[in-house]
Amino acid sequence: KNLRPTITMSSSSDNSNGKQQKKPPTPSFAVGPAPVNIKVRRTDDIGEEVTRRVGGGIASAAPRFASPSFSPIQMAPSPSMRPSPTLNIRQNKPQIQFTQSTEQKSTQPSGWKIHDVPTLPEFHPLERTAVFVPHASVPKVASRISNVLQERSIQATYDNVKAKAKCMTVDQVDFRIRLYRGRNQYSHGIIAEVQRRFGASLNFQSDTTAILNAAEGIESTVPPPPTSLGLPVVSDSEDETDSEGSLVSLQIVANMLRSPVSDTYYLALQTLSSLTDPKKIGYSTALKASLAMLEIDNEVGDKVVSFVIDSKLDPEETFGLRVLAMTCLSNAVSVTDGRVSTMLQEQLRPVLYNELKNANKNPQMAYLSAKCLYPLISQSHHSYSDLYTELENAKTVGISRHAALSREAQRCLERIDSR
Repeated sequence: KNLRPTITMSSSSDNSNGKQQKKPPTPSFAVGPAPVNIKVRRTDDIGEEVTRRVGGGIASAAPRFASPSFSPIQMAPSPSMRPSPTLNIRQNKPQIQFTQSTEQKSTQPSGWKIHDVPTLPEFHPLERTAVFVPHASVPKVASRISNVLQERSIQATYDNVKAKAKCMTVDQVDFRIRLYRGRNQYSHGIIAEVQRRFGASLNFQSDTTAILNAAEGIESTVPPPPTSLGLPVVSDSEDETDSEGSLVSLQIVANMLRSPVSDTYYLALQTLSSLTDPKKIGYSTALKASLAMLEIDNEVGDKVVSFVIDSKLDPEETFGLRVLAMTCLSNAVSVTDGRVSTMLQEQLRPVLYNELKNANKNPQMAYLSAKCLYPLISQSHHSYSDLYTELENAKTVGISRHAALSREAQRCLERIDSR
């Protein structure tokens, strides 16, 4: 009976009853200038399963490891002094020759600044979304990952002690990125692993591919998902058929928000975020639902605004009801081009000010605040010039951590200047 194995990166042999246990086949080396990959297979009671990785747009074994060397392992120097090894393979006898690297240490001001990572635990099964980067320095891999997170407007909080990044996409997908150093014959490289924790989005596949490609130093051909409000063109017939459906859906959301179960709140706000997003449901439906939600004394609108105003809701988290509520509100204000009551503007003004001021703590909320502020600048009698300093600060944070925040802050600054 086959025992279920656990993927580890240790190589050992055991003797049982005087007989040496059969070792797994040794990876072969192709004669040439580049090493071959190792296909990792896992077997269990129900048969054989080929593990695949996400990255590079091609399904292959995961994690994708380069050929190991069986030469004696040298003690690794400090990251700042570690040379870049060059692997030369001749006549199936791997030898490692070290040449001095000219690679400079990352100087990005607000990226992932880490100099060492823990070794992969012995009994830690890697996710399918993991890659092995041979002969790579820790600061370089971390810098590549933080750069792609900024480009794709993914909010990240870095833990340098555990070599972990807590991330959240614009579509509210919560995931983790972990870095490890390989064990034994894989100790000459870094492992990057992506773990999804909560949420779902069609864009997450491309986000994961871009992150793993960046870790390997491969330029991603997958563009970041659009974050600007693209209003689709609809016909008059669609306007007529969508009017009742949007109001019925809004009533369903209202019924869900009356539930005493907090999990139902999340599902209701997630439904509302799609109902007010013209990219997902169409412009006419999103417009009618948004106009109804922003009416005075509307049950759904009042509940959403209460979540947004309550700054003590999930104070230690970057993902929660308040972010979803702010997403719904920014969608509604954008699609209606800022046609909201004066009372609502006065309620939102201090909230937007505080979120932009604290953009460094929560770039995602700052982005949604800037998105909500943009249409209000032209519709309000306020000049909003007092928010100029906060918008400049948010733009600076966005340049280093959140590309969508940088763009929205710049749009708001330009609109204030044009008034």
